[in-house]
Amino acid sequence: MTEENEDLKICQLKAKGLMEEIDRRSTNPTVVCGKCRAKANLPEQVHNPHPLKKSSLDNFWG
Repeated sequence: MTEENEDLKICQLKAKGLMEEIDRRSTNPTVVCGKCRAKANLPEQVHNPHPLKKSSLDNFWG
C-alpha cells in the first residue's frame, strides 16, 4: 500500500482501479458500507460502516 492510497476508502480505490488493495482490505470483512455495499476489514475503510451480519451459511452447524 502506498501512502497516497492509505487514506482512501474502498469505493475510491475501486474508482482508481486498485483492486489488489481492495482485496487486501477485505480479507476478513467485519463491516459493510451502507452506501456502496463494499465489505471491509475495518470501519475506517468505508464511508458508512455497518456491522456485517453473520449468515447462517457462515457456520456449518447453523
